[in-house]
Amino acid sequence: MLIRPVTLAPWSNLLPRLLSDAPQHHPSDSSRSVGLTHGNQATRFSKRRSLQHALQHTLCVAGALVGLVGCRHTHQLPETIGQRTECVDALICEMQSNQNLSSVSVPETTAPLTLRSAEQIESIPRREITLADALSLALENGDVLTDLGAGVLRTPDQMQTEWTEALQRLDPQESVEAALSAYDAQLYGFGKWQNNDRRFNNRFFGGGSNAFKQDTHDYVMQLSKRTATGAQFSVRSVTDYDANNATGNLTNSAWQTQLHAEARQPLLQGGGLQFNRIAGPAALPGVYNGVLIAKVNSEVTTTQFEQGLRDYVSNVINAYWDLYFAYRDADAKREAMLRSQKTWQNYEAQRSSNRASGPSEALAREQYFRFRSEYQDAVAGKPSMRTQNNNATTGGAFAGVGGVQAAERRLRLILGIPINDGTLLRPIDEPSIAKIEFDWDSIAAEAVVMRSELRQQRLEIKRCEMELLAAKNFLLPTLDLVTIYRLRGLDKDLAGSDSALSDLGSFDLQEYEASLEFKLPVGFRQGHLAVRNAKLQVSRERAILDAQQRQIMHDLTSMVAECDRAYEQLGTNFNRYLAASDALNALDASQGTGMKVNFDQLLDAQRRVTESQSHYYSALVEYTIATKNVHLEKGTLLRSSDVLLITE
Repeated sequence: MLIRPVTLAPWSNLLPRLLSDAPQHHPSDSSRSVGLTHGNQATRFSKRRSLQHALQHTLCVAGALVGLVGCRHTHQLPETIGQRTECVDALICEMQSNQNLSSVSVPETTAPLTLRSAEQIESIPRREITLADALSLALENGDVLTDLGAGVLRTPDQMQTEWTEALQRLDPQESVEAALSAYDAQLYGFGKWQNNDRRFNNRFFGGGSNAFKQDTHDYVMQLSKRTATGAQFSVRSVTDYDANNATGNLTNSAWQTQLHAEARQPLLQGGGLQFNRIAGPAALPGVYNGVLIAKVNSEVTTTQFEQGLRDYVSNVINAYWDLYFAYRDADAKREAMLRSQKTWQNYEAQRSSNRASGPSEALAREQYFRFRSEYQDAVAGKPSMRTQNNNATTGGAFAGVGGVQAAERRLRLILGIPINDGTLLRPIDEPSIAKIEFDWDSIAAEAVVMRSELRQQRLEIKRCEMELLAAKNFLLPTLDLVTIYRLRGLDKDLAGSDSALSDLGSFDLQEYEASLEFKLPVGFRQGHLAVRNAKLQVSRERAILDAQQRQIMHDLTSMVAECDRAYEQLGTNFNRYLAASDALNALDASQGTGMKVNFDQLLDAQRRVTESQSHYYSALVEYTIATKNVHLEKGTLLRSSDVLLITE
């Protein structure tokens, strides 16, 4: 679009021609007074003159706007004292240019440990850590209860933080204090000043005069307070001043002051302690924010925070035992690599001395590089899914994926410590191999009582039941009792001996008023909808509670069964490892005595030892994770981990 600049010159030349076509009048001074005796002539003259002024003003404004648009065309917002955008514009430009990278604050960290340093992993300084130390570090640095699935990037608004409960407690709309604020005393003030100067065709409307002049002042001060039963009490002071030229006045000016005491009590809809504690004053069908509802919302937030803390502790434990397994798996792969390297070197020496080795040297070399590859992966790790919450189970099923460096970084991430600092965390706690027997009746009862999800759902049901009680109140008509008591005072002065205030204090002018206000929506359509909706909500939440209890019983049963399975696998894999080690030792001993050894059996025995060793440690960690998950499913994970949640 091409915008050409336009000047005001053509419009200024056009104005005289446009205005010259309008009839010109030069009334005398007497005809300029707009009197009722010359109404027709004055009205026509006023309309023509107003039309000229309006046309001239419109053309000038339109010309100015066209000129401004033609001179400048921009999308920038106008910057005034109250609307300045330099700081936002500078931030946007900085983000788009990416030129000030040197000024960006980066967390202190060192270069990461990668596969290049895998061969020197034994020389890297170790930082030994226990599970208790890990939990302590996590809780000290847990401003944000992060997970192991990058939820802080995908759904940052859903993350639990140390400010979660405080934010809910200080919410200006839904907190308990916000609900109580509806009962705070309200102070209201009003002042108005007015001057009237008008003429009337009838003396009656002008107070006995055709020309009426008046000065008025109005002042209102009110203090009101709602009660828990829905009543509203008000004390109101009303003062007004009136000075006018009405012929019937006792004085040219007068002050009138009033003192009101008013009470309004709902007798049917909106009344009662129960309704107001649930729904709050001035509630609408389906919109309830009373003190009891706000209290339930606060408790729901507490249970949600407890769930977030529980999942956080569970992920810390998962990451700790993942790293434990990664070290054990790396040790097994390293032993296999060194063992296969020795075998390869023996057959390499035979080939170098021209002794027939056939394909044995090549097979031994292949196995060495196979174990070397597995060892490299066991040291560095891959970016794959590891043990974390909701990975097949609520507390996470052990993934059995190795990788010391990857597991160590995940543990650092969940602990809130620097990702790289030149050292490697090393778990020093050993999993317990003691068999744990769970009493089913006891743990099932604990799960039903202590699981935070069930406590939260019971709160939801209680809230819906209270909302149903509040909804039934809207099936009643509105019937309010209103009573007002007034004191009046009137005099020419506001204060003094003969004044409105002294007249008020004499209690000579007293008034009382009582009224009933009734309103009934025919059919109560909205009220019936609110009741039916609330009943359906109660039924829905109860059905969800039943489904949640069934799900928790299923998960608890699965974890108890998983404990038994993992414990049996622990013993089986340990015996497998012993058998594989005995077979390999026997083959090595035979090879040392010069006896001919089946080469395929030797290579296979080396693989079996490595696999059985890794499976043993995998079963050991599986048993530990399953035991932890039993505590999670029955709601005692925080207690068993010595974590105490204190709510203010």
